[in-house]
Amino acid sequence: MIKGEWSNIFKVAFLYMATVIGAGFASGQEIIQFFSKYYSGGFFGILLAGILFSIIGYVVLDRVYCERIKTYDEFLFPMMGYFLGRLMEFVVMLFMSCVMSVMVAGLANILVELSGLEFRYCVVISAIACLLAIMTNIKGIVTLSSFLSPFLVAGILFVGVYILVTKDTSVFSLSDKVVRVTDNWVFSAMLYVSYNTILSTVMLTSVLPYLKTRRVSTWSGIMGGGMLCLTVFILNLALSFFYPHSITAEMPLLSILQNNNKLLGNIYSIILLLAMYTSAITSGYCLTERIQTKLNLNYKLVAAVLCALVIPMSSIGFSSLISTLYPVFGYFGLFLVFVILLQFIRSRLVNKT
Repeated sequence: MIKGEWSNIFKVAFLYMATVIGAGFASGQEIIQFFSKYYSGGFFGILLAGILFSIIGYVVLDRVYCERIKTYDEFLFPMMGYFLGRLMEFVVMLFMSCVMSVMVAGLANILVELSGLEFRYCVVISAIACLLAIMTNIKGIVTLSSFLSPFLVAGILFVGVYILVTKDTSVFSLSDKVVRVTDNWVFSAMLYVSYNTILSTVMLTSVLPYLKTRRVSTWSGIMGGGMLCLTVFILNLALSFFYPHSITAEMPLLSILQNNNKLLGNIYSIILLLAMYTSAITSGYCLTERIQTKLNLNYKLVAAVLCALVIPMSSIGFSSLISTLYPVFGYFGLFLVFVILLQFIRSRLVNKT
């Protein structure tokens, strides 16, 4: 590989991961809802999700590189057509606004615990912090995610290994009241990939400046999907020790640590804070870019208005969002995943002929 290729590969791969590793992921809620509740089937679901993430990342980035795609519209409409493209665009923007609102609320909740300030002040602080990052545009987002994502992955993996080593299930309250997202681990894994694909596709269509060669586009998608698979696998293995019952806390991994080791619990609070921040700014950037492109408005003005509107919107429950709203968007995202996979199959057939 030529000089600088690996640097760009890691930047894009970590950006890909940053759009998926949100608060639900880092807290363990998503892992429980979509994988852990299927016992051994959950591990097969994780493998399936990892393969799909890698394929989707590869296909999207390969198209971005080969067709010199600079915007989400250039990716979406030729693939879906005008009517379905408009429908998917509405779904994408609605999903991004929901994610950003909830992540800002999550940020505020943790800031309340760490600082003791009132919730409303913490919401304002969180929104301003997101605004400052979004103002830096795609270069700032990529730089920030490439800096934060390694810390997130390392922290999450450490927590997973720590739980595996201690295996002390007596420190946690167990219950079997959590309802499964679906009755099938295959479909559950598909839903998990599909709603994450809604946001990650928007972000990946913005990284053309970093795709200097086709190798960068290829390996960025594959590496991002592979690292996601490994991280989810370790977390699910750790959480599996708390079954056959389901964990009902809002943030399972944090609750386990706080009941077992206060210091690690406080440290992981910071990791969750970073996870929520990366989710908020990636979704916020994508939404700002979409609105600015569509309405031809000033980017910074759109970002400021959006962050201001998020403040009163940040009141949706955390686990309820993951168990109800995420699967709903997952059903919409299935069509996007299907079309992307169809593109992958077609490209393989063309290469063979």
